[in-house]
Amino acid sequence: MVGAIAKKMEVSFVLSLRWATVGCFVGLFFLIGAGIFARFIPFFSMGWADEVIEWAFAWMVFLGALVLWRERTHFRVDLIPKWLNGCRTGQILEIFLSLLSLLFFLLFTYEGGVLTMRTTDYSPILDLPKALWYVVLPISGAAISGYTVRDLWLLFRGRTSLWK
Repeated sequence: MVGAIAKKMEVSFVLSLRWATVGCFVGLFFLIGAGIFARFIPFFSMGWADEVIEWAFAWMVFLGALVLWRERTHFRVDLIPKWLNGCRTGQILEIFLSLLSLLFFLLFTYEGGVLTMRTTDYSPILDLPKALWYVVLPISGAAISGYTVRDLWLLFRGRTSLWK
């Protein structure tokens, strides 16, 4: 029962991440297009759009990276892991690489949290706290760290490779 609820929660989480990433992309597309249009036909001001574009780009990149990491579809140089796939040495290499990734993302999460907490300035036009731009760093870093722990759990339970 609890497993089914957790699975539904994760599916909802991932679906919301995908929609947020796509929403940021679509917003970027229209705002940048409108900015180009406004330069040629200056009927309206788009000064505020630069701040929204910065925010949307940061959130799109880091939420998108989270989705790619979860599904193991991110860019990866996999010549040696593919060569060693299916043997004990390949599994050890996967564990080592996952531990390095976990270390990186834990540091990334910590430093992203420090940056977010120390940010005190506001955006010049919309007067929003700049921490809204940075809070995606610890959020995505923590979730990616969680998925890396999941991968390590699978590897320690005997799975020889996480990649298809």
